[in-house]
This record gives sequence, structure tokens and C-alpha cells, in this order.
Amino acid sequence: MGTIREADHQHWREHGYVVVPLLDDDQVRATVENIHEYMPPWEEYARHPRWYEESVAAKSGRLRTFATFPFVGDALNETTLHPELIAFAERVIGTDRLMLSHGQLGGKYAGTRDFEQQLHLDYGNNTLVCPPPDDEIVDLPAIIYYTDVTVDLSPTYVVSQKFTRDLPREPRFHTREGSPEVYAHEVPVVVPAGSVLIYSMNTFHRGSALTASEGLRYAQNIGFKRVDTPWCGQVTFQHDGGSPEMNHFLEHATPRQREFVGFPRVGDAYWNKSTVANVGARYPGMDMSPYLAAIS
Repeated sequence: MGTIREADHQHWREHGYVVVPLLDDDQVRATVENIHEYMPPWEEYARHPRWYEESVAAKSGRLRTFATFPFVGDALNETTLHPELIAFAERVIGTDRLMLSHGQLGGKYAGTRDFEQQLHLDYGNNTLVCPPPDDEIVDLPAIIYYTDVTVDLSPTYVVSQKFTRDLPREPRFHTREGSPEVYAHEVPVVVPAGSVLIYSMNTFHRGSALTASEGLRYAQNIGFKRVDTPWCGQVTFQHDGGSPEMNHFLEHATPRQREFVGFPRVGDAYWNKSTVANVGARYPGMDMSPYLAAIS
């Protein structure tokens, strides 16, 4: 469980996506427990559906089906920066100088709204330009599923690039009526909790309707990008500085994990005795010894 094989790399190269198991049962339970800090389990929602109606929730603040990294729980932070995903991104992007470009957690509840989407490419809100081909990839998206996904619980549909590689990047969206030949090749990502879909900014995919009469789907969209590509990536994490969530993450993260939110790596020219002391004072729980030891 959780080991991405050579065959998985080759599947991604051939099709522009791959689905693999990532988390074991204990990890799934821990992350779902963290998710419940943000949004309710189905049983609670079903008991009090009016609490979560948009008109009511807009006034009460009770409706929340969206949260972003960093999180209040360590389990969610750890899965966002899962070493298997990092290793996969390093391999296909071709560098270990990476950052987290986004880490968005979402919940979908039966009977709340229409989640149906058109087939599309994701780069529209990740860059102001267009993505390079996958053999020159600079950013890698993925979706982690924290609950079982059945065909009636809003599976992601994905199309192999074997059928779309020669399509132009624009338009990014394709309707079923306008591109029936593309929709003919879509397949649903029906997976157990703990699975991940790793895909590409050049891979057509879509969210689908949640047609079940009860139940929910928890999933997280994440992405990794090269640090030297200011023209792509959804967010910067510098604005989270000072938040309890970011302080907690930085104090508990490894030096390598901190790099993914823009923290200077061990050995960077930023570090000297003065900056080590100042940063250590800002984050009292952070072990500064790796940064101090690397000062020449």
C-alpha cells in the first residue's frame, strides 16, 4: 500500500494520468478525523440539513465544504506532502526544487447541489499562459480521495491522452454535444478511500454529479511546481505567515517539508547566525540545528 511502481510511472507517461493506492486504513481514519474539524460527517449533516442550507449558512457561518493547506491536523498536512507524491513529482518534473502550488480540501454532500462539470484542462486557474508538453512538465496536479468513491458519489472522469494528445489546448472546455468523440473515451475514477489520481495539466477530466440519495465525498486537490516558475501555481503561502495553522505546520515539519511552502532550504544563502536566531525566536518549537549546522 502506498508504493508507486515503475508501471505506474509508465501509465502516467502513456495516458497522462494514473490511479494508485496511497494511504492505509489508519492514515485514512486519521485524515478523516482531521477533516471533521472543518466539515461534518454525513450523519451529522443528515440530522441537521437546514443548518447547512446556503441561505442559512451564509448568515450563521455553518456551511463549510472547503479548506486549504495548512490544516489544524497533522494527518492532513502529512498526506498533502506525502513522500510518495513528492518522489513522483520530482521524477516527472526532473528536479527536487519544488513547491506546493495548492492544497485544497473539499467535501461534496448528497442533495446539496449539482457537481456536474464539462471535460476540461486545469491550467486555466494555474497559469496565465499554457502548459508545456508533459515531457517538459513544470507542475503536477493530483486528487487524493479520503472516502470511497462509487459511480454515484461524484467520481472524477478522466480521458487518456492517447485520445486527446493532438487536440489543441484551447478551448480548455469541451461540451458533450460538441465533442462526443472525447466523451466516448472518458472513464470514472471509482476507487477506495486512500487512493490518488495523479494527472497532468494536459489531461482532460471533469467532476460528475453526486446522484446518491445519501453520503458524501471528501477529496483534496494538490499540486507541485518548480520553484523557478513564477508564471504558474495557484497560491503563495507567505500570506499564511502568523496563522496558528502555519506556525504549527512549520514547527512540526521537516526542513524538506518546509521548502514546499517557500521556506529557505538548509544551506540557502539566506541563513546566517543572525537569521537562524531570529527565525528560531519566531518559531520557538522549531529545531534550528540543521540550518545552523549548514552555515559555513
